[in-house]
Amino acid sequence: MILVPPSDVGPAAYARLLRDRALMRVLPGVARPADIPDSPGLRALAAADRVPTHVVLTGLAALWAHGWRDDAPAAWHAVGIRGLYRPAGTEVLLHSGPTARLGRTVEGGLRLAPPARACIDALRWEPPEAALATVGGAVARGRLTPGELEGAQRWDARNTAGYARVASLVEAIRVAWSR
Repeated sequence: MILVPPSDVGPAAYARLLRDRALMRVLPGVARPADIPDSPGLRALAAADRVPTHVVLTGLAALWAHGWRDDAPAAWHAVGIRGLYRPAGTEVLLHSGPTARLGRTVEGGLRLAPPARACIDALRWEPPEAALATVGGAVARGRLTPGELEGAQRWDARNTAGYARVASLVEAIRVAWSR
């Protein structure tokens, strides 16, 4: 078993395996055996059941799946085409926008936004402190350049909601890391 939900071993055994560190938590209700390393592929497999197949996971949750964050955020954002269907029990916040055309399918059938685009969506919809810490950290570590962020933002129309906020945050990141 590469991923273990509580239903596979029973809730009491699952809690004990987590406490004894035989299992390591990936997401709430999903763990991995301690001898299986954490990886973007494993995270994508764990996330695939939470995200409808017709949308693209983006924002901080996508950056977590890419391995750019240690912890998954509480709220997950996904983007689909305008007028998208919201299945009952969906655990993600659904939006429409250009990210729907940019996602690529990874392990488990999860459609995932490219990192630069996920950063733009994080700056748009996520709490500013968490988004700036993650995106700024990616720029500081050389995973992403301010130019790549600006390029990813070019997909957005200037008259869309949140464009001015994202543009100002991207500009602040460019200024802060171009010194």
